[in-house]
Amino acid sequence: MKRTRFLAAVLILMAAGLTVAPAQAENEYAGWRFRAWGGIAGRYVESDNVTFTDPTYGVSATEVDGSSFGFGIDFERRFNKLFGLDIAIGYTEMDVQFKPGSSTAVPTDTLEVLPIWLAANFHVVNTEHLDFWVAPQIAYVAWNDPLTFPVPGEGTYVLETKNEPLALGLALGLDWWLSDRSGVNFAFRFVNADADENHNLPVDPTFITVGYALKF
Repeated sequence: MKRTRFLAAVLILMAAGLTVAPAQAENEYAGWRFRAWGGIAGRYVESDNVTFTDPTYGVSATEVDGSSFGFGIDFERRFNKLFGLDIAIGYTEMDVQFKPGSSTAVPTDTLEVLPIWLAANFHVVNTEHLDFWVAPQIAYVAWNDPLTFPVPGEGTYVLETKNEPLALGLALGLDWWLSDRSGVNFAFRFVNADADENHNLPVDPTFITVGYALKF
């Protein structure tokens, strides 16, 4: 229920922005923004790791291990001083550990993460050189399928991944304009997404990036 209400609120805010946009489209803020970025990606926000019981491996767990390099691009259609719609795509590869209850071995496999975000950007700070926004967002998150974890002497544990079609998240961004058209971008993008339908592998990918920003 909370998830549904949050999604409804996001959609209402987007619709409200589009409603007021046409009347204010002709202004100094209207136009497109393009950003290309890279940085660290990992599981930094949520801590809802779970254990599960497998008939072969006993009480086990899978979890994301460490950080990785992530990169992506986004396009924002800026309508007025306050509001813009943003679509972004990112990519990273995360190491995932399998911790079987029946063995001391901890095999690792690589999870490919491909989130596509749609965000409503609310620009709360606008100056000549700095532009800061907060953005509720929804995302489609794709993973590679499947993950395999060979356990010495016991076989291979296989985890079938399932794409997350409607994950919720939050983004924060800052453009530091060095000229009239280009600048440096800093961003934080988080999405609450699990990699399997049983929610045994919470991933919650978070991208913390720096990159290039362009107005056109």
